Amino acid sequence: MTRHEQPTSSFFAKIVYSEVSTRFSRSEAGSREHILLEMTLNKPRFALIASSLAAVFVLVSSEVAASHDAVLAVNGQNLHIETSGASGPTIVFEAGLGNDSTTWKLIADPIAQFARVVLHDRAGLGQSLPMNNKDSAITADEVATNLHALLSAANIRPPYLLVGHSLGGLYMQMFARKYPGDVSGVVLLESSSSDAPSELKTRARLEPGTPAYLEEEGISESNRQVANGGPFPNVPLTVIAATDHGPYFKEWEPTLMRLQQQLATLSPQGVLIVAKGSGHDVQIDRPEMVIDAVRQMARTAQIKP
Repeated sequence: MTRHEQPTSSFFAKIVYSEVSTRFSRSEAGSREHILLEMTLNKPRFALIASSLAAVFVLVSSEVAASHDAVLAVNGQNLHIETSGASGPTIVFEAGLGNDSTTWKLIADPIAQFARVVLHDRAGLGQSLPMNNKDSAITADEVATNLHALLSAANIRPPYLLVGHSLGGLYMQMFARKYPGDVSGVVLLESSSSDAPSELKTRARLEPGTPAYLEEEGISESNRQVANGGPFPNVPLTVIAATDHGPYFKEWEPTLMRLQQQLATLSPQGVLIVAKGSGHDVQIDRPEMVIDAVRQMARTAQIKP
């Protein structure tokens, strides 16, 4: 099943998975307005004002409690995790190669209005510092294992809705195959495929020893692990495919679309959405489309018996 979006204006993006992300910080409480109250000797009015003020404090406190940051030690590595949103299904996000959780900055807060959002940084990225192992390639099985352990350490219980972009999509495929009973749905955004030809890789020059370099070094093994990782669970699956990957990949567009179509067949409940005119980073080019896809997935999870 395929849905098409009408073209809209957007900046072009190439398939360069190791973009340097601008840090985006967000305070737990958010901005707060100062509330000035003028007290009078009129007791009924004072009681009404006090009651309203108490309600404001309750609201602010609940918003603060809904957002939480932590750095936890998992398998010898410090890993950063952030949660927001007080209710709804738990949605876990996985960024692309060399990117940290700030890649979700346009969609995390809107999604937290109807779900519990879980963001995290892989080893050596964002706030998951320092990176302890700079010598070994990073593989999908390792990432999935660490993510599962991190969620457990943070006392975030399944089921999970998984959202993965680019290489993060391959990692989430591994997670779904490795822990199928913990997964209630998957959204793949321009996900890497274990069937992709070797020519479809980042054109960026990656510095040896960096997380992006080690993740790139592990792609071949990651592809093998995913291909042999057991069946993909029969859960709702949404695949979002872009159509504009820049001039270098223009001749590869048919292949890229075919790979996304194949990913949508991983589950009998798979749906393909085509984001016409979008570049590879659909969460940036088409944030509303991604939010809507996750919202629909969340609704499906909530009505599931």
